[in-house]
Amino acid sequence: MRIELAKLLLKKPDVLLLDKPTNHLDIESIQWLEDFLIDNGQAVVVISHDRAFVDRITTRTIEVTMGRIYDYKVNYSTYLQLQKERREQQQKAYDEQQKMIAETKEFIERFKGTYSKTLQVQSRVKMLEKLDILEVDEEDTSALRLKSPLPAPGLIRL
Repeated sequence: MRIELAKLLLKKPDVLLLDKPTNHLDIESIQWLEDFLIDNGQAVVVISHDRAFVDRITTRTIEVTMGRIYDYKVNYSTYLQLQKERREQQQKAYDEQQKMIAETKEFIERFKGTYSKTLQVQSRVKMLEKLDILEVDEEDTSALRLKSPLPAPGLIRL
């Protein structure tokens, strides 16, 4: 396995797609692989349960969730912290907006028949109509299912 991985890496591909590359490797081989990936600066897409490995080799984490893309120029552990903070900020902004909407609707209901407040009521109705409702990113638990044909001749599968 180590020899096949080394042969593949030494071909200098433009992009490396690595699916659990540390499985079946000893600590010395994992260290070599980390150093190789860091030193060569190639684009790497990695799937791994080895968080320490992922933290050491990544400098950028891209999250694709709920139809949005978030680009974090940090390692995986830092990304998890920033993702949590982003969701908390989104929730806070959403809650504040919902409170403002409720207060505005209450004002409209209370004063919609009052002649002296007609312009204010109309203004707030228009404001609510134009308001972009904020959303909070939910945790995306969907699964990505890909079907691919047999690999092209010459493609090495590990």
